[in-house]
Amino acid sequence: MVNRRIRLLRLICGLVVSIALLAGYGCQGRETTVVKTGEQKKITVDPGLTFEDQQIQSAHFLEKLNIPAQKLDRDALESEIAEFLKQVQCLTLATINPDGTPHQTILDYVSDGTTIYIASAGGQKFVNLAHSNKVSVAIGYTGGTVESEYGLTIDGTAEVFKAPHPMFMAGMMKMRGFLQEWSKSVQPMEDILKKVVTARVIKITPERMTYMNMPKGIAWARWEK
Repeated sequence: MVNRRIRLLRLICGLVVSIALLAGYGCQGRETTVVKTGEQKKITVDPGLTFEDQQIQSAHFLEKLNIPAQKLDRDALESEIAEFLKQVQCLTLATINPDGTPHQTILDYVSDGTTIYIASAGGQKFVNLAHSNKVSVAIGYTGGTVESEYGLTIDGTAEVFKAPHPMFMAGMMKMRGFLQEWSKSVQPMEDILKKVVTARVIKITPERMTYMNMPKGIAWARWEK
């Protein structure tokens, strides 16, 4: 009976710690003052969990799961992200509509280091990029458990290139393997030719990257240009 009570007490303590972390461990009193452009109106915002809090939380989970933690310096983190980007996966590209609202597109890509290349024949994203070159990219996965989670977000700038610009040709060459497989599934041939003729290459250069890979023991880490 005593042992059962001890186990129950330990379980409750563990739940309390987890709830405290999820609720914003150490966040009390952290507020951000924002000046809204044009209105000059100051508003106070509670950010909830900060990046530092997320680092503490993920490090705690790694320890509880007995996953050895990796500490990466800036160069090692950049190399780790470059390897991660080589995987065959889709990304979500967020651009800004002319009215200021967000727009998202799921796209295939290739990478060169941490630089991302996307080939696309059209869409709202090109209208948006003509107004603002600021973009955000997200890639992530979870199997429903903490130990399976990994993800990457990139905030950066985008450049759009059309033929015959050298960067258009360079980008298309980087994507040639994907484009060859893609062309096999697109019929008839005139559709392929139309898409190739109207295609543009988007080059995304990171300014800030946030990365987490629990299976590899990497807690929240940030790279900035």
